[in-house]
Amino acid sequence: MKNTFDSTKIIQFQRLCAAARTIAVVSHTNPDGDAIGSGLALSGFLQNLGHDVRFFVPNRFPKFLDFIPGSERVEVYNEACDAVRAYISSADLIICADFNRIERLDKLSTAVEENIVAPRVLIDHHLNPAEFELAFSDTDSSSTAQLVYELILAWAGVEAIIPEIALPLYVGMTTDTGNFSYGNLTPELYRAVAVLVERGVRPIEVSQAVFNTQSENRLRMVGYLLSEKMRVHAPIHTAYITLTRAEKTRFDHQIGDTEGIVNMPLSIDIVSFSAMFIETLDCIKLSFRSKGTFDVDQFARRYFDGGGHRNAAGGRYYGPMSEAVARFEQAMAETHPED
Repeated sequence: MKNTFDSTKIIQFQRLCAAARTIAVVSHTNPDGDAIGSGLALSGFLQNLGHDVRFFVPNRFPKFLDFIPGSERVEVYNEACDAVRAYISSADLIICADFNRIERLDKLSTAVEENIVAPRVLIDHHLNPAEFELAFSDTDSSSTAQLVYELILAWAGVEAIIPEIALPLYVGMTTDTGNFSYGNLTPELYRAVAVLVERGVRPIEVSQAVFNTQSENRLRMVGYLLSEKMRVHAPIHTAYITLTRAEKTRFDHQIGDTEGIVNMPLSIDIVSFSAMFIETLDCIKLSFRSKGTFDVDQFARRYFDGGGHRNAAGGRYYGPMSEAVARFEQAMAETHPED
């Protein structure tokens, strides 16, 4: 077992949970498969131990994750602000899963910040985490779901990983690695996957639900973006795609429809850095992916007030799309991947 999960930390976490009458598990805005999977698995595990625990996210998660057992238990802040805020602001323990800073909670962060009494526990694999009372942080892990798996194993053993917990853990691992095609694909990850399959996960069914279930509109949007909106700069091994609000309306965009699109240009042999710009009501949301040694975490931090991992990161730009693209192209003129 890694030092991240040594017995001292496990005992401290157990004591914090035992002392708490109410526990709030929270995850980041625009929750993905790892956020939902790790949050559901952790909250389900604690509920099975008899704790009063609820799981909250700032906004709605993609519909393709509805198949996960317990997904109906996920409480969305912007759909029930007062009730969510009341519980979190008075909770005895707050567990932060799959994000490294409170700001990643967007408007939900207000409820967390209002609670100045509850200890905060971090379970996350992103770089440069903020300070927490207790942290299970490992940037070499494939996903937060893998960390939750290791935590449950250290706390209660493999018997605690019942099918309803195994499946969301697997969803978190497979989505954060692109169906095990990138990221930290370690022996420990594959050993965990083997256990999850033994505990009831059916990988083919999960793959079908997560990666091969999409609307006609989404498929047509992907075709349009790759054909008409993708720009490739061969000399600097870079490609980017832009998606405006008008285009989202044209293709009846739903939450989760842009998932994975930023990875697609990386399949071009000369491209080692890919970016996607998505216009929202408030800003231009940026996603960055790379292969090889180009550090998109540092790139996002330097130019777009963002961050993440070496090969997967994100950021934001507050201004029109044209300015965001211009800033990106200027940044690429200063820093770009090598052959």
